[in-house]
Amino acid sequence: MLLKIVSFIASLLLLFASGTSLPESPDVLVESKENLSENRTADEINGASGIKFYIERPKEDCLKTVRASDFGLYPENEDNTEAFQAALNYCRENPAVKLVIDKGVYHFTAENGLDALGLRDVLIEGNGADFVFSVSGYKFFIRNSDSVEIRNLNVRWNWEKSPLASVVTVRNSDKKNHTLELVFRVKENCSEDIPLEAVTQCDPESLSFGAKCSSKEVYLYQDVNYIRAVEKISDDTLRVTHNGCMDNFLDGETYILRHFVYDGTVFSVREESRNITFDNVSIFGSAGMAFIMEDNISRFQIINSYIGTDPEKKAAECVSTTADAIHIVNTGGLFNISGNDISGMGDDAVNVHDGLGFVDEVNGNTLKLTASAMRLKAGDVLAFKNEKFENTEFTAEVVFVKDIDWIKKEVTVKSIPEGVKAGFTAFNTECDSGNYVIRENYFHENRARGLLLQSSGGLCENNRFYKTQAQAIKVVMDIEPALWQEGTGADNIIIRNNSFEKCNFSDWGAVIEIGTNIAGKTAETAVFTNIEISSNVFRDMPSLLMKADNINGFVFTGNTVDTGSFFDKASVQGRTQLGEYCSNITYSENEYPDSGFMGIKQIVKAKDPLVWAEVNSRLK
Repeated sequence: MLLKIVSFIASLLLLFASGTSLPESPDVLVESKENLSENRTADEINGASGIKFYIERPKEDCLKTVRASDFGLYPENEDNTEAFQAALNYCRENPAVKLVIDKGVYHFTAENGLDALGLRDVLIEGNGADFVFSVSGYKFFIRNSDSVEIRNLNVRWNWEKSPLASVVTVRNSDKKNHTLELVFRVKENCSEDIPLEAVTQCDPESLSFGAKCSSKEVYLYQDVNYIRAVEKISDDTLRVTHNGCMDNFLDGETYILRHFVYDGTVFSVREESRNITFDNVSIFGSAGMAFIMEDNISRFQIINSYIGTDPEKKAAECVSTTADAIHIVNTGGLFNISGNDISGMGDDAVNVHDGLGFVDEVNGNTLKLTASAMRLKAGDVLAFKNEKFENTEFTAEVVFVKDIDWIKKEVTVKSIPEGVKAGFTAFNTECDSGNYVIRENYFHENRARGLLLQSSGGLCENNRFYKTQAQAIKVVMDIEPALWQEGTGADNIIIRNNSFEKCNFSDWGAVIEIGTNIAGKTAETAVFTNIEISSNVFRDMPSLLMKADNINGFVFTGNTVDTGSFFDKASVQGRTQLGEYCSNITYSENEYPDSGFMGIKQIVKAKDPLVWAEVNSRLK
């Protein structure tokens, strides 16, 4: 009982210290099953706090069957782009079709990607076929489509033609002369002409991204001055002269050297598509991401699928996708990611957010925005946050949008409310990537984070997280002015019944992190509300269990925290830090089985007050 009593006292202290009322969540979405057309069925998705919605799928026994081979799709073809595009065009012109692909290996070598435009009630049956792509870029568009399912399909990258990445070992690192040698494990990849795009330290045993409590890396493509010369000095070794950016790389350290980063995507779903399902789709390689979901699409799911390296080719193929696995931005939400195995990526497993714009200048009815990932068009309505990132009542209807460059926009609105000024942020009220379920997945051994959850109405349950390089889950509003601007705040997120083992492997801060990054500073308000983390198991962590800030209404309860013996014991290992802008915190009923008999540990550190909890390993 001691743990329960002290945890309860801790929660009371935090609650009384907050002085802020609990926020009210908006009404949750609860849909009833609408009348479906005869060509469709629907999956019921049950989410956080009673959220319920449906994703429609084509009804197989109502569809006419055609074969992709009838359009010229054959394994012996050097390039099957034209043939499969003809099959997709037929599906557009003839709704309610099941397109059957014969099992086999099909190569695609054209620069242009496949375009599934305007499909209705189409099922693409892959039968375990392999699509092999050899050229970077967007490979498979789904645009302005409704009720489309792709299943039982494998997608691969042609490593023999152009490897996505290489495992290298550092030798003869010379800080004085800014040189080092990179020894390639696959010597066929060793070439003076091979692109050096990004280099990230990896675990020398598993060859997965991130070394134990270390994450040295350089994104070489971001500055042409990083690399000054490359010389091949043997059949497996390059000597690299740099500008000092790799002076901290040490002899014997192992790295993953990516030859592509953001150079393409396998599936790009856009242009208000809806009811899109990927079922048992395996992606073994991409020169960028596996999935990008954007442009106000809604009602989509990725289920029972695999994103990772081919287990039979692990020695040669060291990454799956060179960037994120699944990137969801500026959508209408209502999605389901369940039953998947996702690993080996060069960036986050799942990133869900909507874009926002930093107001640089106000001139009449024109705004100049820094907004790299903000969807804007005439008729959209902007809303604004002030300099502290508090919501305001100001709105403005968009009349015209002009792209100045890839990150700057000039936006003309009908009228700008008095009070909107430089330093505010704007977001598009037409985009809401909320209402989603992430359930029963295995996220593991990737660079960066497991989940970036930056939208409301999310349920994350019954997942396994293993050896993510950085945070397993991060709930964030993230603004790096020259690079990205993501997240508009979030409400009603439940994270429960998950397991976390050896996460934050390279020690980027904490296993779970909730907070804001506004050009390196913290927002001066709560931008997150009503978040629950309950009944999870945490094992083996290098330092902090959790950092949380900018949150009003936070429950952390019923969790088991075992700091384990894999990492060296640190003074903050397994602890939680609560920031200045936290209120209404409940931290109770959590167990720390490795604390030692009657041990005294500072479990929670808050700005005000400082909470101590006494824990006993024999309580259960």
